[in-house]
Amino acid sequence: MNNVRKTAVDPEKILKKEKGFMVFGLKSWIKALELANGHRKSAGEFRYVVAADASTAKVVRVSDGSVVEGTERSRSEWAAVGKPARLASIALRATKDEIEQASAERIEYSFNVVTGEAFLTARGVRVTSNGDTAYGATIAAWAAAGQPIEQALFQQLTAAREWGNKSAEQVTRDKMIKYGVIRKPKADDTAA
Repeated sequence: MNNVRKTAVDPEKILKKEKGFMVFGLKSWIKALELANGHRKSAGEFRYVVAADASTAKVVRVSDGSVVEGTERSRSEWAAVGKPARLASIALRATKDEIEQASAERIEYSFNVVTGEAFLTARGVRVTSNGDTAYGATIAAWAAAGQPIEQALFQQLTAAREWGNKSAEQVTRDKMIKYGVIRKPKADDTAA
């Protein structure tokens, strides 16, 4: 039995995904700039500006509106930053969750799209291994680990739906939201 689904290419869906990767790349770049300035939480020093047709974007300083050097890029260039950063984020969050459940120790993750670094820390010290798994130190390494995690979660969600298992579907959906695979649904404004 062949489980490969053949689907038509939807240009609108591809464009929407690329825009999403672009925005993730822009937000990650801004976070890296803020970390470089010594801020662990956003100080609102930077913002991103996307062209009306979403073909280009840039990062600007809020104080004077000047463009941060090297950030005027095309959508595809920003998407190339955002896609691996998103996958790395998924792997970092999933691994953080796994370690915290096993050790009851608080773990933090960090990734920097400017330097390409990505890592986990426990009490300020980098976590390098869990015994049988060596953790990478780059976004590329974590992105490679993030893709199979994302795929497995989508497969679990599909299986839960096909079997009509609402509780398994909800548990998987919650995990996907927690890891950043999907967004939390917006609250229904029409609900009373």
